[in-house]
Amino acid sequence: MAKFTIDVPAGPIWNQEDAEKKCPMVCAAHFGKWNGQWNTVVPNEMSVCGCEIDTDREGSSELILDVIAGPIWNQDDAKEKCPVICASYGGEWTGGWHTPQETWGKMSVCECKFKI
Repeated sequence: MAKFTIDVPAGPIWNQEDAEKKCPMVCAAHFGKWNGQWNTVVPNEMSVCGCEIDTDREGSSELILDVIAGPIWNQDDAKEKCPVICASYGGEWTGGWHTPQETWGKMSVCECKFKI
């Protein structure tokens, strides 16, 4: 079973008790499990949770989600960026992407598939 660990931003975490409440939720939102580690990276503003992601998910259900990807300019640009963005969350790119009208030139999203 292949696994990797990433630090996921979680907002401010004040102490171990606070981390024990927040980190399991943060990691679950990224299809992972909290490994018990956390760290403050910007005092009073941002902490990160250590999340273990299993890359060999063989779930029977699939979940499709849009994941923020920065600006994407066209299909060729999406083909370069979206597989990497989706993989960074442990998912696969579906081939779909779009830029919300209000964020043109600033933010696009990739459509990612996750096995759960």
